[in-house]
Amino acid sequence: MQRGKKVLLTTTDPAAHLASTLEGDVPGLEVSVIDPEQATQEYRDRVMASKGAKLEEAGRAALAEDLMSPCTEEIAVFQQFSRAVNRAREQFVIMDTAPTGHTLLLMDATGAYHRDITRHLDDAQRDLVTTPLMRLQDPQHTKVVVVTLPETTPVTEARALAADLERASIHPWAWVVNNSLAAARPTSPLLATRARSEQQQLDQVATSAPRWAVVPTQTAEPIGAKRLTALGQ
Repeated sequence: MQRGKKVLLTTTDPAAHLASTLEGDVPGLEVSVIDPEQATQEYRDRVMASKGAKLEEAGRAALAEDLMSPCTEEIAVFQQFSRAVNRAREQFVIMDTAPTGHTLLLMDATGAYHRDITRHLDDAQRDLVTTPLMRLQDPQHTKVVVVTLPETTPVTEARALAADLERASIHPWAWVVNNSLAAARPTSPLLATRARSEQQQLDQVATSAPRWAVVPTQTAEPIGAKRLTALGQ
């Protein structure tokens, strides 16, 4: 953004609070949230307005019931996810996804879509098609950053996620360890003891990541563009 580039920051994490963290508008930055409930309702409305428009009452009722299945949410969220990925053709796109389970569901949907699109294509046709999965697999197009905490469960889950991504030929570019007490170098004996307990997890990250960064525990929550920028300096 400081170089005049447009950036889209979007999240599929229902626990994310991007607006409050940024504390106001940032020039050149567009922030959006992929809300599963909203996305699903919008998808149902579109299908009912298009496919359901020509159906009789019984047919519309059957279609509406079919749209209540769990896979409807996966399709709806995946469609919005794909639209965000495709916007990377014209701007930088940062995708913030929820922890492990939800991310893997997105990856599964992305892979299923890719297989469905490409299974009937010959080699020449495949060269003309670019699916969201192919964009995620392209290191020149996508950089995947795994974010975790210096604790046993988060690091274990993050390593499992990275392994699943590798099996899908999506190679994490870097890791970030957030809220590290060890990196803050506390002088209190009690806090220093707690900081030393992080070392095993930091070592695990070091063996898993091609490159990694550690963000120290902050005395105050980093809210606002200036404080967030300072974290990377």
